Amino acid sequence: MPTRFDHAVIAVRDLETATRQFQHLGFDAQPGGKHTGRGTHNSLIRFGLDYVELLSVYDEAEARAFNRNEPILLDSLHGKDAALVGYALATTTIEQDAERFVGRGTIPPRPNPMQRRRPDGNLLTWRTLAPGDNSWDRPWPFLIQWDTPDEQRLLIDQPGTQPNGTTGWTQVAVATRKLESALAVYRDQLGLELIEQSAQHATLRVGKGTIELLAPEDNELVQQILSEKGEGPFALTFTVKDLAQTRTFLEQRGIRFEQEAADTLSLAQNETLGVRINLVNQ
Repeated sequence: MPTRFDHAVIAVRDLETATRQFQHLGFDAQPGGKHTGRGTHNSLIRFGLDYVELLSVYDEAEARAFNRNEPILLDSLHGKDAALVGYALATTTIEQDAERFVGRGTIPPRPNPMQRRRPDGNLLTWRTLAPGDNSWDRPWPFLIQWDTPDEQRLLIDQPGTQPNGTTGWTQVAVATRKLESALAVYRDQLGLELIEQSAQHATLRVGKGTIELLAPEDNELVQQILSEKGEGPFALTFTVKDLAQTRTFLEQRGIRFEQEAADTLSLAQNETLGVRINLVNQ
């Protein structure tokens, strides 16, 4: 069963450009390494065990050969420079979790072994598991279980000091066409706690944060998201140490944002390569 938020995945067309832009926004994005044999590489914004992954393709032929007839990461960008395509929840019982998932046909999906070689040579390994066998552009997360112990991993992939004051993840918003179908995955297959529900909205708890499921009826933003990119996560909310200090930092760098509520800043999408990012007080 998932115990906490692990990471969000932002697909980017050009990793170097995206890394520089997120550094400009005050996120300590650092090179993460390559996924051998998959044609992808990343940069990471680490808060602690939770982080944001900027993921790109460095070898399209290798990526397509690995995925065979399946779509690759670039196909999820929908013509944009970046897109929030998925997010992972951490588990320590991935084999048991697999038994609750419905895979293709009647066979449950199996955990998928993965690895990443860091620029310093360290090799990290883990396994992932996704309801329906697909991690991208779905109205649910995939699961991850690290083979490398957390304490060791924090020494290898060290948390950064975020100049913009962000301290960690607190919420992900997910668009879904059918609320009850998506909710069944979260509740019955993932075993998450449902803390609030209405006809077109549900809130679930994971660790110290929440997942917001939103359906399109009477919600123009969700309708727009579904029309542009389909189902899946579409907004991330992070906590900051002091919202006033974060606002000053953004103003000094000329970074555009909106403050529609006293406790929330929303970064302009032309600053974030199109990704919806909100900042709230810790």
